[in-house]
Amino acid sequence: MLIVCAPAWITPEVHGQMRTQPVAELDGQVGLGLMLRKLNMVGSFMMMTAHPDDENNAILAMLSHGQGVRTALVSATRGDGGQNEIGAELFDALAVLRTEELLAAHRFDGAEQYFTRAVDFGYSFSIEETFEKWGREEILGDFV
Repeated sequence: MLIVCAPAWITPEVHGQMRTQPVAELDGQVGLGLMLRKLNMVGSFMMMTAHPDDENNAILAMLSHGQGVRTALVSATRGDGGQNEIGAELFDALAVLRTEELLAAHRFDGAEQYFTRAVDFGYSFSIEETFEKWGREEILGDFV
């Protein structure tokens, strides 16, 4: 019996990677089935969040692809007042990055994306302060 032992530096390194295709790019029977599911549905679902990363993409995907419901995410801000622990982007550059991330996520969850005119001014402790900065009627009008 021959036993071969190879040092770790000789064995090839194996990386597992799951490749997924955005639902928006599906074609054939699967893509057609998802589109047909929406034809018989008259319902719409709108999720409202203060800024990016507050949304629940699983619910959006389940309603959009699973139930055929038209789904939309309305974010009050683009997240320009948030923190960025993994990059150098801040303020406007961070808002662009967060917007791109949301749009990329919607290629998978199927939701439409909308924003209000509100600017992210950082963390707030009160609704009154938020309405003072955003304008109560203006921001509520944007959501409606």
